[in-house]
Amino acid sequence: MKFADNRLSGIILSTVVMLLAAGMAPAGMRRETQSKPACPVIKLACPLEVRTNDKLKMSAELKGGDTNVSPTYNWTVSAGTIESGQGTPSITINTSGLEPEATVTATVETGGDERSCGYGSTVGSCSTNIAKKIEGRKLDEFGALKPKEEADRLDVFAIELQNDPSSQGYILSYNTSTSRLGDAQKTATRFRVYLVNKRNIESSRLVTVTGGTRQQPTVELWIVPRGAQPPKPTSKTK
Repeated sequence: MKFADNRLSGIILSTVVMLLAAGMAPAGMRRETQSKPACPVIKLACPLEVRTNDKLKMSAELKGGDTNVSPTYNWTVSAGTIESGQGTPSITINTSGLEPEATVTATVETGGDERSCGYGSTVGSCSTNIAKKIEGRKLDEFGALKPKEEADRLDVFAIELQNDPSSQGYILSYNTSTSRLGDAQKTATRFRVYLVNKRNIESSRLVTVTGGTRQQPTVELWIVPRGAQPPKPTSKTK
């Protein structure tokens, strides 16, 4: 009987060991273990492209990991310079001087956790293309003309606007030192009326601007694509 008892005890002990190993031990015998936080995952966000000399912003987001740990951020960039945000989840990059079609890649490495899978080994990167800056262009500039010559110039202007339906047309008109008040605006308005009535250009696409003073009455015609800055009047008194 004693041998049988010992054999039974051995079987029970072996079963308990197997159950413990499998995490299936009976109630009261299960070994409690504290699970570690999942390793963090990093995700970066950046625009597909920015224009030459524009500010470029990139940001990083950490998900998971130990909530008791305050991560650190170390950024590096392949081009441009980090203007602000080093050491934080978001940075601003100065792209001044970069050529169109260049690529800026920002890489961030986070730190703060001593675990091998922790923040110290969490690295992410994101890339943005540099596109040519959109700018308005002066299509024409002229002084006093005969009606037929004015119409010819405005017809070319209308064709350019029709070729780019998203653009706006700017009519900059300049007085002389001896002009009567309002002469420049009257000229710009007259040109706008012609473009709307004769060339079917939507009035909302035309902007008239009274410039400063020139030696001779002058009109500038500008094509301004969407996203470009409007032209600034320039006075020429000499």
